Amino acid sequence: MNEHEQELLNALRGLAADGPRQASPHVEAFLVAELRRRSRARKARVWWSISAVAAIAAGLAVLIWMRPVTAKSEPVAARVSVPELPRPVEPPALSVPQKSQPARRVPVRPAKAVLSFYELPSASELPPVENAMVVRVQLPISSLRLMGLPVSEESSVDRIQADVLVGQDGLARGVRFVQ
Repeated sequence: MNEHEQELLNALRGLAADGPRQASPHVEAFLVAELRRRSRARKARVWWSISAVAAIAAGLAVLIWMRPVTAKSEPVAARVSVPELPRPVEPPALSVPQKSQPARRVPVRPAKAVLSFYELPSASELPPVENAMVVRVQLPISSLRLMGLPVSEESSVDRIQADVLVGQDGLARGVRFVQ
């Protein structure tokens, strides 16, 4: 310790020996007001900090909640391609005279008609089909009214089997009635 510090220490000990003294009333009021102001400022900083943390947490929660859901794997349906029907071949005309034989009557069987799909009203506005699936469903007969077919009120509650042509985007393009 140098000389100046020793003098200061002796002066402080002399003040302490005189006894406790109180500050003047205006100094005491000033100190109390300053302590209260600092206390309020500290409480405000704590509340602002808590509010900021809560706002950040709420924002993160909203981002997580609004995150796009990844598509779950759906069962894969078999893709059916309808083969083209073979064209009938006519036998070549023979130029050799044939013996006249009595004509036999062969019963003619009606050919099974391949029903085509009826285009749904909104299908013309959709993009062209690249891949398609045929899905068998049961529809109420009353849905035939949507296609412009007459349906009686008594049979409107019955169900009919139908094949629905579904495009690569999952939207129905046409319907074919099985029954």
